[in-house]
This record gives sequence, C-alpha cells and structure tokens, in this order.
Amino acid sequence: MIKVVITEDNNTIREGLAALINGTPGYSCVGAFSECESFLAKIPTLPADVVLMDIQLPGMNGIECIKKLKTVHPKIFTR
Repeated sequence: MIKVVITEDNNTIREGLAALINGTPGYSCVGAFSECESFLAKIPTLPADVVLMDIQLPGMNGIECIKKLKTVHPKIFTR
C-alpha cells in the first residue's frame, strides 16, 4: 500500500484528490492539509510514502515546506 499525504489549499481539489487516491487499489490518503504549517506539525506521526504538495499556498509556500520536510523526514523522497 502506498500512503499519500496531500497539501492543497483548495478544498475541492484536496477532497477530490483524496477520493481519487482512496479509490485506487494499492493507494491510501493518510492525511490532507490546507497549509504547510499544520502539515509539518503532523508529518512525523503520519506513515507517508509520498507527499503531493501544492506550490502556491497561503503562508509558507510548497517549495519552502519541502525544504523543511527533507530535513525532518528524508526517507519520504527515497522510497
């Protein structure tokens, strides 16, 4: 099972992606966030394999978030 986390500020897109992922055999959406700050706070407790990240987010943008994520959870990019 591939576990995916979504960070997307548009509710419709975020919920649609989560439904699509959960409806695909072999995939599971284990978290969905509207902004990076809550995502980064929660990621240490999520069993994520893949992060689907929007780039233009309110507050911290997706690129800054990925840079921080790589320091706290480097294996998420190597599986």
